Amino acid sequence: MGSMLLKAPIAWILVAGSLALWVTACGDDNSAPAEIISHSAAIASDNVLIAEVAVALDREGTVYIEYENAQAGKFRTATTEDAAMEHQVPLLRLRPTAKYSYTVVSTNDEGEENRSDSGSFTTGELPPELSTLTIDATGTPSSELVLLDHREIEGSWLFMLDGDGQIVWYYESPNPVEDVPYPTGAIVQKPNYNLVYQLNNPFNICCIREITPTGRIVDNLAAGPVNGFPHRALLLRPDGKILYAAWTYRVIDDTANDGDAETLVEGLALRVWDQETGLSTELWNAFDALGTDHRGGWGTGNIASYPNEVTLQEHTPPIRWSGANSLQIGPRDNIIISIPNFSQVISISPDFQRIEWKLGGPESTFTFEDPADRFYRQHTAQQLPNGNILMFDNGRNRPEEECGHYSRSLELAVNDDDLVARKVWEYRHAPDLYAVNRSSAYRLQNGNTLLNFVTNPRVVVEVAPDGTEVFKANISGPRMQGSFRAYAIDSVMGETRVTD
Repeated sequence: MGSMLLKAPIAWILVAGSLALWVTACGDDNSAPAEIISHSAAIASDNVLIAEVAVALDREGTVYIEYENAQAGKFRTATTEDAAMEHQVPLLRLRPTAKYSYTVVSTNDEGEENRSDSGSFTTGELPPELSTLTIDATGTPSSELVLLDHREIEGSWLFMLDGDGQIVWYYESPNPVEDVPYPTGAIVQKPNYNLVYQLNNPFNICCIREITPTGRIVDNLAAGPVNGFPHRALLLRPDGKILYAAWTYRVIDDTANDGDAETLVEGLALRVWDQETGLSTELWNAFDALGTDHRGGWGTGNIASYPNEVTLQEHTPPIRWSGANSLQIGPRDNIIISIPNFSQVISISPDFQRIEWKLGGPESTFTFEDPADRFYRQHTAQQLPNGNILMFDNGRNRPEEECGHYSRSLELAVNDDDLVARKVWEYRHAPDLYAVNRSSAYRLQNGNTLLNFVTNPRVVVEVAPDGTEVFKANISGPRMQGSFRAYAIDSVMGETRVTD
């Protein structure tokens, strides 16, 4: 038949083409949404909170799925990007051991739809690493979801809570070395809903990973002499590249400070990862910008372990001098860095060429009119649109005359005229909580603040500007070993809530 068509007269081909156009103009069914031939749902083999719906159409088309549970609510997926006769559509934001009904919707560019009959599926039980957690939640967060990292006995997990404090998504982060738990650091969600996160701690350094919402690892930046040693902090730049904090090492002559002539020092570098090329580049480092005489602490660190990489001799432990636990792009494209070793926040110019100011710690640009406004071993420093600085003030080594050990969220106004920093807002839990390390505080778009206290139990709380707690979750469990941050997000994979 194919050879006969090739030999057909050109005139016949033109007529056939004209006929096809005439039929289309007169309402060929191909302009309508594709018919749904079949559909079925199954729970993913590696995740009990992901359902996969297989759809077959009578011709190429796009689809989306509506799915609901009486307690959780009704949702719809994003429409599939590509037209095809067969689709595999993942459903996310599901509660455990819950029955859901779903409907497949075939659609076209004009917004017309064909709807299938209803199907159903039931999710499974959470793995013991999560099912043993006790989550006591009250109130409702202003975001659709709260993303949390979770360190337990054997490794690290990411999970999300919905507005009722129910786990509706999770991911087990594979350990690079068997039987060695690797905690997660900062997490950022890309516009395509992939998550980029760091996997490391002061003793086990690994990498930066990117995963899809369904848990597939799609990119990895390994720690080592080429890329530095990523540690805790990263962010997504507007150009799509990843800016991250890394440890770098230099040998210095420290005899002027009664040290050794050859002292190995661990210091902060900022690097950018271009995922299109796979390369990373150093943009800034504390050795050149600050100098090692700028000290807030000068103690020997522990030997770090790097998978498949021998980088430090065990008989030469480094001085743990400077490191960052958070990065932020400020209102003027300046870079805000939290350096807990110094109990200091610094601002770097957008071109990374100069330090604009230092807040707290040694050689602070600003003074504190009230000593109680000082902060200690802080995390997640951010410059707000009004220029104020918001942070989680851990309060580690806070002097007794400043009320000693307690943690809070602290907002400081920094005045360029008199160079004085003044507290304009704070949130202290009642009774006081003391998170000796890690933890987070983020200002949300509605003016509320989301905090994560790394205490036992872990306390995740969203507070209004007047200090009212609008959402709170106390999280505890026999396997829980700690956490890092809490993040407000609106969708796992582009799904949206349907309100009829």
